[in-house]
Amino acid sequence: MEPKTASGLLFLTLVAFFLFRRRHQKDASARRQGCEPATSYRPFEPFLGFDFQMQMYSKIPFLHKVHQRLGATYQVPCLIGPLTICTTDLENIRTINTSKDYGVEPQRLPGLGPFCGRGFITTDGDIRKQARKLLKPSFDLSNLRDLSTLRLETDKILEDIPKGDTVDLQPLLYVAFLNSALHFVLGVSPSTQQPDAPITGDEFVKVFHSALFYSMFRVILGRAWNILPQKKYNEARAASHDYLDYHINQALASDDKQRARSLIQGLSAQTEDLSFIRSQVIQAMMAAQDTTSELLTNALFVLARHPKYWEQLHMEFAKCPEEDLSADNLLKSKLIMNIVHETLRLYPIFPLLGRVALCDTILPAGGGVKHDRPIFVPQGSAVVMAYYALHRNASVFGDEIEAFKPERWDSLKPQQWEFMGFGNGDRACLGQQKALIEAAYVLARFARKFPKLESRDARDWKGELKLTCKSAHGCKIAVY
Repeated sequence: MEPKTASGLLFLTLVAFFLFRRRHQKDASARRQGCEPATSYRPFEPFLGFDFQMQMYSKIPFLHKVHQRLGATYQVPCLIGPLTICTTDLENIRTINTSKDYGVEPQRLPGLGPFCGRGFITTDGDIRKQARKLLKPSFDLSNLRDLSTLRLETDKILEDIPKGDTVDLQPLLYVAFLNSALHFVLGVSPSTQQPDAPITGDEFVKVFHSALFYSMFRVILGRAWNILPQKKYNEARAASHDYLDYHINQALASDDKQRARSLIQGLSAQTEDLSFIRSQVIQAMMAAQDTTSELLTNALFVLARHPKYWEQLHMEFAKCPEEDLSADNLLKSKLIMNIVHETLRLYPIFPLLGRVALCDTILPAGGGVKHDRPIFVPQGSAVVMAYYALHRNASVFGDEIEAFKPERWDSLKPQQWEFMGFGNGDRACLGQQKALIEAAYVLARFARKFPKLESRDARDWKGELKLTCKSAHGCKIAVY
């Protein structure tokens, strides 16, 4: 045997021995803590579990069906890739959302970091806490009562919808809330022209979405991204940064109180770190751009198939003057809040959320034959919380679990981890009140103007998961 071959075999043998010894030590540690493995789902492709990953992200009900068969917690072991644990167990969900042993940084920062930096979406620990602390004042209820920008955007939609014709509301709502988000974040609208800005607002919207689109593929492809052409991504990222830096520098130099309600102004009042402000602005836009528009798209999609609830909405708001559509009054509307929460139950914007085990740790339940033993979770494992499945627990939400029944919320009081429409724990949605107010306002305006909402699409709802989950078929309706 040649020396090189012998050296290679010796090296592989030592690596195999090291891995076996490390695994044996971890198994022994798990047994000492009373841990037992969860029921296993065996993927067809055993090395990376590629088929399981593809189905998990492309077929929203997939995890729910597997949970129905295997129970509240199961694992997906792979020969090469990291272990994946899927769960709807409440104690496990609480642990994942509150323990420092689980985070997002290893998953998100490598792919998203070059574009959106370090902030509440991409990091764990002190940086995330600092980012949320700086952003929180901008989401105070007193700062959300001004609906003037959303009012103008809603006016445009209502004026442009022809009665009796088929219209897809999804792109209309997307543009409206993108414009509203840009005003909330920067204090400007895409149509606003700044003579010395590097690009126009409309151009910024295009390059921002290009950079976000490429960033999504960076996350999916991992290191494989490096073999692909980078030019378009780098150009979109640089143009987005230049435009935002222009507005940040203006905010840092300005004492203009009229812009004090924009998020960028609120951040610049607390720190002068341009790069950090830019990162939080980008991540705030990432979080805000799709969520409310998709919530409304889903709500109107399902309301068009349930005319009795639309009739109730129309009766409640038909004679309601504009001044009564205030944030405080909308939040008090039982009917609208029931509709919004039932929509989020059936079609959560985040049907699944993943975390990474930052160290060797445990989950409190799901192991063993009776699923009541703790589970050992090796460092680097992926844990997936299946909120689409969680929201279909009949013991919590009652009978006819797939039916749209807003009235179930008249008496329904889910416990802390049973309903995750806006998340919970340290990463709970900062914009929950903002989303509720804005969704309620648009629903009220639509119901006030149109006595009838009719579906023009016979297909069932189908989810399309990217950064958030949207209706793959849009929202094709007619109004009268």
